[in-house]
Amino acid sequence: MTSAGQLEQIADRWQGAFHNRRQVAATLARGGPPAPELTREGRWMLVERLEATQLGAVVLYFQEFRASAPGLAHRQRVVVLRCDPQRGVVRAEQLFFRGGPTYDRQPMAAAHVQSLGPEAFERHPGCDLFFTAEPEMDRFRGRMDPCACRYHHPQDGEVCAEFEMLLLPDQLWYRDRSLRLADGTVRGEIDGFSWLLFDRAADGEVARAAAMDADLPALVGQQGVWRGTFRRYDAEGKLLETFPSTITVRVFQEAGGWRYHQSSLYGPVEAPLRRLEAHGEIHSGRVWFASDRYEGWAMDLPGEAPAVGSLIVMHPLQPGAPEVHEITTCSPDGLRRWRVSQLLSEGRLIGRTVIDEEKLTGDWRAHDGAPSAGEGRAPV
Repeated sequence: MTSAGQLEQIADRWQGAFHNRRQVAATLARGGPPAPELTREGRWMLVERLEATQLGAVVLYFQEFRASAPGLAHRQRVVVLRCDPQRGVVRAEQLFFRGGPTYDRQPMAAAHVQSLGPEAFERHPGCDLFFTAEPEMDRFRGRMDPCACRYHHPQDGEVCAEFEMLLLPDQLWYRDRSLRLADGTVRGEIDGFSWLLFDRAADGEVARAAAMDADLPALVGQQGVWRGTFRRYDAEGKLLETFPSTITVRVFQEAGGWRYHQSSLYGPVEAPLRRLEAHGEIHSGRVWFASDRYEGWAMDLPGEAPAVGSLIVMHPLQPGAPEVHEITTCSPDGLRRWRVSQLLSEGRLIGRTVIDEEKLTGDWRAHDGAPSAGEGRAPV
């Protein structure tokens, strides 16, 4: 492939929306004590192509956000892709916004950035990236020249930045750090100079993250009102009972954090409805909840991007009650889900529950404001 062909392929792979949910979920599933090298913070990135011929023929604009400060662009740059005839590779010239902080900047719309002239940016040629193809891995590797990206820091003196990224068809990886040239010690690094692993986002994923919080697990997309059928089985697989259900899942902000509230209305048709309430909070990629009978947590199924379901573990609060392990699988359109629970007591299986549900609405607030006749009965 010619350099011009590589340039367009790099531009095509680089632009889009990305998130690191799968990496965060894998870290949480791994468990153990936290470490700088183990990524626990959710991040998402938006990369747009600009029509900005005053800057170059192929211009990209990216903003990266973190869960700890979702209202600020942690990294915000413009890059101009060019063919470097001397090296025979693609060069990404980094343009840094003139004035203001280097990191954690106010977000800017692409339409505004597209109108800016060259005077709005600072150039540091040593900080440009050079891309080479790695066809055996179907990827491009971009990195700075060794010790080329140098600058003077007021406290630490001469500093050298190191940055490297990998572009795959549906993934974007990078790592970043800076070293003090005086003694070679690390001045700063992202997640212990480990690779940050971003996946290309499905439609709506980043919009939801930007509107909410990248630290929220994908399972919050299950919020809304679900109606379905519960089937209970004994340990040998004999059907014990079947009854209808209505589950309302709520996710909302309160006191600076994300809260979770689930109402479960269920029972045989001929009996009064029973109502169970679970309340909790959402952080560190999980939902942590409790009811009067159980406490537990829920997380996205690890290793899937986008997440196709969730894992739930519930511990009993009353002696003799069973432990519950549940897997939920969702349809691609998010309108159906299937749940399978296993009930365990003293290390032995004592029963299973199978639940098939359809989403009535994602607007649980409207549903709360118009209860059905059945929901008007007193819970037992």
